[in-house]
Amino acid sequence: MFARWLPLTLLALVGAASAQPASVTLQNIRYERQGPDNCGPVTALTIAGYYGTRITQAQAVRALKDSPRDPQVTSLELAAYLGRFGLRSVIRYAGSPELLRGLLARGIPVVVQQRLSPGSNVAHFRTVYGYRNGEFLTSDPLRGPALRLGTAQMMDLWHFYNGEYLIAYPPSKEADVRAVLGSDFGAANNWRKLRQIGQQNVKASPSDPYHWWGLGKANLRLGNTREAAANFDRAVALGVPTLYYLYRQEAFEAWTQVGQHRKTLTLTQRTLRSFPGSKELVRFRDIARRALGEA
Repeated sequence: MFARWLPLTLLALVGAASAQPASVTLQNIRYERQGPDNCGPVTALTIAGYYGTRITQAQAVRALKDSPRDPQVTSLELAAYLGRFGLRSVIRYAGSPELLRGLLARGIPVVVQQRLSPGSNVAHFRTVYGYRNGEFLTSDPLRGPALRLGTAQMMDLWHFYNGEYLIAYPPSKEADVRAVLGSDFGAANNWRKLRQIGQQNVKASPSDPYHWWGLGKANLRLGNTREAAANFDRAVALGVPTLYYLYRQEAFEAWTQVGQHRKTLTLTQRTLRSFPGSKELVRFRDIARRALGEA
């Protein structure tokens, strides 16, 4: 599994961590239990609240979701909303325990996108706000305000989404963010890193669809569209669950660019039967229909 070997890969790429406190617990982390499909809005109120702006879950829902039936909020939507309160955001991949500790030591909470729990196919935001004795302290909109995850647990849940993390911060904190991220502050560098890790991972564990997906995402963002489409084909053949397409549409982007519209139409229609309120799936379904002359 991912937690047995990928952290070593990341350690080699990230490099030695600088001296940090043995433990950190950030204060003023507001918790509220989420309503249905509301981990994004609750995460927004947690991060905004930490930096001094109080918003309600209902306000965040109205801003982030097109309707009560909208089943998900993307990281990009979350970042754009937090920008209304003067916060800058970066969304990156191939996160590591060292990176989390480095940011937390500088007073910066980190939003991670992970699977809800081991074996679950549900994508979920949680906010990491502390660490101690090999564990991370997280505010989880469903599982509670002080969910503790061991390092192996953290990495295993993170693997589902290729180590995606969002850092939202006031401009005064940008030097700290840059210091911790280093070259990863640049999006292109981070995609190259994810591609390098992905290439290593698919060799080490070729039957894991999420490693192939991460490699495909990196290739897509780096402009290697045909390679990306082939990577996504491999992930799908290995068994990506239907629910995954609700949260991740990179395969549809790649297939659209290379003209493989039937794949997009088949999978978007299948997923929309369960989640008809997904605007992202509707968009790609309609693009495929038009391209195939079935609109």
